[in-house]
Amino acid sequence: MSIEDNKKIVRRYFEDAPYHPDACDEIFAPRFRFHTLQRASITPQVVESNPQSEKDAYEWLKAVWSPSWRMIVDEMIAEDDRVMVRWTFHGTHQGDFSGLPPTHKSVTYSGINIFRIADGRIAEVWDIYDRLWLWQQLGVLPDIKEAIAQAKEAMEKT
Repeated sequence: MSIEDNKKIVRRYFEDAPYHPDACDEIFAPRFRFHTLQRASITPQVVESNPQSEKDAYEWLKAVWSPSWRMIVDEMIAEDDRVMVRWTFHGTHQGDFSGLPPTHKSVTYSGINIFRIADGRIAEVWDIYDRLWLWQQLGVLPDIKEAIAQAKEAMEKT
């Protein structure tokens, strides 16, 4: 497949599959790997996934971030079998998220995904996004300047 064909598949991940989940059967390999950094860990988590899992994930996104959630492709770069996308997410927290009840706050955060395409389908995804900013917008964590000021104050007391 051409680089342009690979980019079209990945664009469908962002612009088609969230609204037409059956597209997952067309764009994902029957089994693929999803790598993500979690819990501020430097050790990535790897999950074996499949098109149905992705359909379920889109339903989860609707339940947690409202049916109007969206991801915007800000930039797309491709080479060989890889496609990198810098994206921005928009949603309103309306469902349980990692144990946090709905805050009804609107959030916007950014991330980068790298996709590996094999045989015309997404075979692997690497996902990284700004979880700190997300938790700050939800009111779980303080603004970084506030946190630094508090840490500095605590250090000066000792």
